[in-house]
Amino acid sequence: MGFTLRVENAPSPAIQWMAQCNTYTTGEPRMASPLPLAQRWNCPEPAPGYNTLGIACFDAEGYIVQESIVTVTIEDGRDYIFDFATETLQVTAPAVSFWPLAILGGFAVLAVGGAVVAFAMAKPGK
Repeated sequence: MGFTLRVENAPSPAIQWMAQCNTYTTGEPRMASPLPLAQRWNCPEPAPGYNTLGIACFDAEGYIVQESIVTVTIEDGRDYIFDFATETLQVTAPAVSFWPLAILGGFAVLAVGGAVVAFAMAKPGK
């Protein structure tokens, strides 16, 4: 199923990054080559679970600007952000679409409005 990973707060003069998951049981998902800092890694391989994540950012000449090794758990279907400033991996919240809620709210307003109009037009009982 895979997972996605992106980075933030890379120090200057970094322009690209690379990551590798080191596990002792399931293999090692790794990037084939460095990516620009703004690009997300869409790893198609199964998530490694509990592992050691090695991640680094590089300058224009390919020299390491910062390198981090952290022990983390990475799960399938999740989106992650690695923060170079804090050297932490965080799960990102999935994007929420508010259109279904807006449509339901619109129907609720119409239903209440219709009930008010029907009540106002009803003839008083005799």
